[in-house]
Amino acid sequence: MRDSAETKARILRTAEKIFSEEGFDGARVDDIAKEAGVNKALIYYYFKSKNEILETLLANLFAEAKNMLVQSAGSIPDISSGDGYRKLFDIYIDFIIKNRKIIKIAIAESVKDNARPSVVMELGKIIINAEVEYIRKGYNAKGIKFPENKHELLVLEFFSGLMPFLAYALYKEQWESLYNVSEEELRETLYRVYVKTHLAAHLP
Repeated sequence: MRDSAETKARILRTAEKIFSEEGFDGARVDDIAKEAGVNKALIYYYFKSKNEILETLLANLFAEAKNMLVQSAGSIPDISSGDGYRKLFDIYIDFIIKNRKIIKIAIAESVKDNARPSVVMELGKIIINAEVEYIRKGYNAKGIKFPENKHELLVLEFFSGLMPFLAYALYKEQWESLYNVSEEELRETLYRVYVKTHLAAHLP
């Protein structure tokens, strides 16, 4: 049973790597099988299709993002003072860096003309989902305020809250190379700008 779970996890890791390198459309199940060290029939034993592999990767990302939001709401100190918000920002950036490959795939898939509502949109919607209402309450208790209008909240969180992090996932290396800055410098600058823009919209 354990070997089965490890094999499935290895297939997913390999698929994530190949999807990010070749693009989902350009990736081949044969290449995933070869690099994962399994035969193609075994991949189809776990997954019905290449699409199901992608859907599993995206579902895992969504679940991990949701868990990260829940945990961060309860684990950080008062956001309204000291370095509390910096700790929250770093939690988000660390999550983005850890999941950059699948995030890039998700973004690429989300901009196709025939794209269904994507995990990118779901990451925005999670903020106003009644299922995670207690996350907002947790943040409110720590000094972060939210608009009462849910549509305004979604626009605020999606376009000024989430998208900068997704842009970081997409363009981090290119930005560092083009402007000859280190990862630490880019992160510090992004934080200062984020405080002046997104955080400012949340403070009383």
